[in-house]
Amino acid sequence: MTSFPLPTLPLVHDDPEALALAAAAGVHGVYVANALHRAEGAGLLLQQRGAAAGLCWFGARGNLVVIAPDLDPAAVAAAIQVSRLPFRLAMGPAGVVDALAQLCTRPPLVLRDQCYYRATPADAAPDLISDAVRPAQRGDRDRLAQATLLLNQSDLNIDPRRVDRRWLRDTIDERIADGSTRVLGDVGAFSGKLDFGSEGPAGQVIEGVFTFPQVRGQGTAGRLVASCIAAAGQPVCLHVGEHNQPARRAYERAGMTAVDRCRLLLIG
Repeated sequence: MTSFPLPTLPLVHDDPEALALAAAAGVHGVYVANALHRAEGAGLLLQQRGAAAGLCWFGARGNLVVIAPDLDPAAVAAAIQVSRLPFRLAMGPAGVVDALAQLCTRPPLVLRDQCYYRATPADAAPDLISDAVRPAQRGDRDRLAQATLLLNQSDLNIDPRRVDRRWLRDTIDERIADGSTRVLGDVGAFSGKLDFGSEGPAGQVIEGVFTFPQVRGQGTAGRLVASCIAAAGQPVCLHVGEHNQPARRAYERAGMTAVDRCRLLLIG
């Protein structure tokens, strides 16, 4: 049976219905709510019986976040396809993400469940908070590039040879300039890093947590995450592959609690 797309309206950043949908989505809506407040990205408001019942937010880096808890998954996927708005990575309800995967012309690089974790500054494990966690500096650029390529390969099945090096350098330089990357260790020789993927009124999103293989098992990720939670001044969340037990244990030791889940699709 063919599923027809849901009626849609362009997403307006200060639309109270869109902000309410993002807020109601909890940790899954933090990234979207912050982006709406900053007037970043584009998207669709999904309509049902004349009212906004979901939204699809498309970011500049090719990420799509779908908030559509009670809508027909195939109809949501059809609306996304008809919109022709570009994305490479999608996160949302399992049914919607699976329907999007079926519309892909080639096998996805990743299709899996993600667990959301959340913490407040008071939850940070005191024994893991470290003064050695610092903002990345220009002297860290080469090691950050290495960390990013290794993380993309191990977590997202992205061949390092297919990563545009100029884009990678520009992204690293932007993060250094805006202070959104934290590392643990000496300049140019740090043991692990993480990025702030989003910060704003809805909270902070941590992403890109990576520890170099030769120092794994020594608590690097836990110290990084706990230190950033303690310093955040607001709720912090992140998502991780459901079966990545070492990372999940590190986040729980840092003080985070699993609160939700979604499905992730990375298009090949």
